[in-house]
Amino acid sequence: MAESLQLLKRRIKTAKNIAQIGKAMEMISASKIKRAQKAVENNKPYAIRITDLTKTATEAVDLGSFNHPYLKTGQSNKKIVIMISPDRGLCGSLNTNLFKKVIEYEDKDLLVITVGKKVERFANRIKLNIIASFPMGNTVPSLSLVYQLTQIVNPYILNGEVSDVSILFAEFKSIFQQTPQSYRLLPINRSEIDSEKKDLPYKAEPSWEKILSELLPHYFEVRLYNALINAYTSEQAARMVAMQSAKNNALDVADFLTLSYNKFRQERITNELLDLSNGRFV
Repeated sequence: MAESLQLLKRRIKTAKNIAQIGKAMEMISASKIKRAQKAVENNKPYAIRITDLTKTATEAVDLGSFNHPYLKTGQSNKKIVIMISPDRGLCGSLNTNLFKKVIEYEDKDLLVITVGKKVERFANRIKLNIIASFPMGNTVPSLSLVYQLTQIVNPYILNGEVSDVSILFAEFKSIFQQTPQSYRLLPINRSEIDSEKKDLPYKAEPSWEKILSELLPHYFEVRLYNALINAYTSEQAARMVAMQSAKNNALDVADFLTLSYNKFRQERITNELLDLSNGRFV
């Protein structure tokens, strides 16, 4: 009986410690979500301005005769996919759902760039052709990561070595919903930026064609950065929910073990009282 009580006390203490750790990790993830949402808000004016400028430039340019590597599909069969995941686990089914999408990309002509240690390990396990790897990190992704990714992608696009560039990441829809999303980044879908050609009431120097050529890389960077922030926010949301669930489960276990401990202890006291009573009347 004494050993059982000691074992229950140790298990109660362990469950409460797990609950405390889960609560701490939940609070950390909640604060990181706020920082990520602030980064999205800070980046939004720039993203809107770049998009508006790009659309304005397309109104003054004949896209039928305009030639830019970001708008044309290459002749190569090879493709690049940028796969984004967390560096760590403890974020529910987020990584598992991403891996299910990764499996769909098994292709000998596929070139993979990984951002995040989890997807890097999984891609290595299924023998995908990884050409570059980056850690996701524990803070909001910086624009320097976008620069590094574009430095790798641009030579392939400019030299016509790949036909398109896609991205795979977990899109943040709400605190309780993060969905694996995959779409093409390059060549840029003309329907996103194409507008009806019209005569603008002003001119541009040196030319609208030159300006559009300069804007398209920035437009690409905005879309890439948006995906990185989405992936980071999804990770923190999934981890917060997972840690909240772990905390609640640990507290439920602690309550159940405490009830069992009190029951055993009461039985022990009752048995000792019975022994004393029987000894008095012997």
